[in-house]
Amino acid sequence: MFAKFILVTALVQLACAQQQFDVLVEFGTNFSTLALETQNEIAELYHFNGEMIREFNRELLLELGRMVPAMREADTSFQAQIESADGVDDDCREYVRDLRELFLLFQNWDIQDCAYYAHVELQFDSLNRFLPYAITFLSENTRSISQVVQSFGRNNGVAGFDALVQELDGEWEYYQTLAVSFGDFLFDEILLHADVADRVYLALYECRETALDLQQSDHEYILEYLDVNCA
Repeated sequence: MFAKFILVTALVQLACAQQQFDVLVEFGTNFSTLALETQNEIAELYHFNGEMIREFNRELLLELGRMVPAMREADTSFQAQIESADGVDDDCREYVRDLRELFLLFQNWDIQDCAYYAHVELQFDSLNRFLPYAITFLSENTRSISQVVQSFGRNNGVAGFDALVQELDGEWEYYQTLAVSFGDFLFDEILLHADVADRVYLALYECRETALDLQQSDHEYILEYLDVNCA
């Protein structure tokens, strides 16, 4: 009879141990599944963020594409004026050509300045708007995969199993909340790119118009030399 009691007790203990192990396995499966789903969502947002940045830079390039041909066309017309001007001796015409070359250097600097400041603002936004938060979320999400092992290492799985389960319940709630909140947060970060892009495009447009006006002023100044044959 005593032997049967010992056997029953052992079987009960084994069953309890198996149930406890099953609970840990279930937690591990849940954490891993949630981590995979979250990682896939973040990857989609990464792709969306990259598409937005590429589109903004394409629009930026188009703005520059409108600026450069306009200034090249104005310069071509200006050269024709220099060559066709009447009553100008060779020395004066050559001097005016040299002036054009000098002022053309300044005009190129104006173009470069417009491109540089636009690029710097977009690049800063591209690197600091979305990526730092996405990297943080990914790192935290990766940690969740080994959460059961981490919690097991901090708790006494034999004498304090209830405390271990309580900690895992709290961690599970935390990661679920994180999974729900991160998507909205990162999506809002992506949308904020548009505010920066609008400001950069407006600044680039104004920079382009200023550069064109300055080029026109340069041409008018140089033409005054032709009007008086560099006298």
